[in-house]
Amino acid sequence: MLPALALDAPTERVAVNLLRHLEWQYDGFSLVFLFADVGPSLQLADWLDQRLAMQGRALHRHEAKDSFVRHPEAAVDLLVDRLADLSAQPGGVWYAIQRHPGDVQWNRARTLFLARLNERRFLLERDLKRPLVLVLPAHFRAETRAMAPDIWHKRDLSEELRWLPEAVPTSVPVSMEPLATLVAADGSLPAFAEWQRMASASAAEQAFLPTAWTASNELLAAGRPGDAEHVARSALSLARRRAQAKADRSSDRDLSISLDNLGRVAQAQGDWTQAEAVYRESLALRRQLVERLGGTPESLRDLSISLDNLGRVAQAQGDWTQAEAVYRESLALSRQLVERLGGTPESLRDLSVSLNNLGRVAQAQGDWTQAEAVYRESLALRRQLVERLGGTPESLRDLSVSLNNLGRVAQAQGDWTQAEAVYRESLALSRQLVERLGGTPESLDDLAVSLLNVAAIPPGDSAARAEAVDIYRRLRTRFPDTARYGQCLQALSGESRAPQGSATMPAG
Repeated sequence: MLPALALDAPTERVAVNLLRHLEWQYDGFSLVFLFADVGPSLQLADWLDQRLAMQGRALHRHEAKDSFVRHPEAAVDLLVDRLADLSAQPGGVWYAIQRHPGDVQWNRARTLFLARLNERRFLLERDLKRPLVLVLPAHFRAETRAMAPDIWHKRDLSEELRWLPEAVPTSVPVSMEPLATLVAADGSLPAFAEWQRMASASAAEQAFLPTAWTASNELLAAGRPGDAEHVARSALSLARRRAQAKADRSSDRDLSISLDNLGRVAQAQGDWTQAEAVYRESLALRRQLVERLGGTPESLRDLSISLDNLGRVAQAQGDWTQAEAVYRESLALSRQLVERLGGTPESLRDLSVSLNNLGRVAQAQGDWTQAEAVYRESLALRRQLVERLGGTPESLRDLSVSLNNLGRVAQAQGDWTQAEAVYRESLALSRQLVERLGGTPESLDDLAVSLLNVAAIPPGDSAARAEAVDIYRRLRTRFPDTARYGQCLQALSGESRAPQGSATMPAG
């Protein structure tokens, strides 16, 4: 689940401009062009959705599928046919055709789409009563002006958003099943560098707390838990001072997020006593905020996050009764939010996470019928999200996690045919993510997990096991302070195959 997403400075400027437009001109037609790289545009859409959903005006997001490249003009006709339906919904329309920016066929399809849309401009203005955000590749401004001069001159806003070549994105979801922070190939840590700059400045008390939350996640992903703890504690101290100086919703929420941030660092270091202490303090704050705010979607979602945090502590300590109690309360909140928000991608993902949490409790208690039921419900949600979101890295990883969960159920029941089917589908997704993400530590760890799952299928796949061992050996060399990699290697040493049930994605 995601508390407020932290954005880097260029993305935040664009995000604020778009948010203001969508808030102020939500009732009536307007046209916005966003020229953006794929990664930042997805982060921006998630950021806008978080805020607009709380106002009951979530974006209606359309991501171009592979069929777009073959039938771009038909895509315009389909959009025009849906204008009345879209106008009946409260939110703006996010229409993204920015995939494959360097592909000749896709670029040709985009020009045909714009030309056809330009011809239908009268219908667009007459029949759409909501803002339309057209998302195109970052380099496509000149082509847009040339192919769609009429709608270009009628635009209300245009923005450009690029992924800086010398850095990686600093927007990191604070998630119960995170696609963890990406570390650049050169080892740079942009959020950490920015936080150091803020903390050493004369106006350190005005530092932007989301940068610290992102920085600590960056450092954890880079195998530097000590530095992550230092950043998390500094941010928590600043959040406490602000909350004491001005007790309001914003400062109290920032304090609760900062407590969770330190809890994640403590959790990564195996300090469950510390993790439990800060998670309980955060939970108490969030129950107060729900009461004070009357149960807004944001406050209910924050409460659900805190319950899940405590559930993980109870799970680590083997207190399955406590884990089940807080996970069930969180699941009830997630179902409530799906109903209230109309099934936004974020609320559906949160529900899938809650279902998986409850599935782990059932699995630990040997209740395979219950585990299978909730895991299948979660898997169905995640297939739906992959389809709706166009296969983002996070949605693909979530799907891989759910497949592995079902594989463990089938494995425990001796259904090796089913186990092999879902494990191999998960392995294919893991390889795809390693390729797309450039071999980040997290994607490699996930690949090793999938390989070990496949290796556990009788009669055993020695090549898959050897590949997993090699991955963990390389990860341990690169990140000696990350205990997991060494522990996995130790568990695998001298064994003919992975121990049953040992192959578990770290955040799944």
